[in-house]
Amino acid sequence: DKQAARRQGLTGRDWGKRFRQMNDSQDSAPPLATLMGCGGLVPFFLCAGAAHSGVALWSGIALVICGIYGAVILSFIGAVHWGLALHGDRSPLWFVWSVVPALYAWQPVVFLDTRIALLALVPGFLVSWSVDRRATAAGLLPAWYMPLRHMLTLGATLALAAGSLAPSPYFHG
Repeated sequence: DKQAARRQGLTGRDWGKRFRQMNDSQDSAPPLATLMGCGGLVPFFLCAGAAHSGVALWSGIALVICGIYGAVILSFIGAVHWGLALHGDRSPLWFVWSVVPALYAWQPVVFLDTRIALLALVPGFLVSWSVDRRATAAGLLPAWYMPLRHMLTLGATLALAAGSLAPSPYFHG
């Protein structure tokens, strides 16, 4: 906690330096981060597959779940910056950026057709990836983060795009 850190003479900047030193020495993502990240792709691909199942009920539910899950994950990606901004060695503007993905993500899910909503989430993932790439280049995120983000962003956006191409689950008559 901050009070204990201050008693030991560690400021927010010291914690930030320690964080960067610890993570810059790691070339690859921690195994647990990789496992959890890849596990986070499973719902995307299950939903995209179910959306193409040809069973109207499953398809409709899968599309809704995929959109909600995509919005939650996009919010999580922004929250990474909120957590890092708490260290105090970043500009307060990172708090603003940290909520932008969540503010973007809920709108398509609430206001658009489910298939269009999935497609509308893709730019949010790509813009967030771009911001993370720049933050990593500036030394604000550990070096191992972007190779993992490349893979996870590619997987999430492909699954969202695949889901958006599913046939309509609604009966037309």
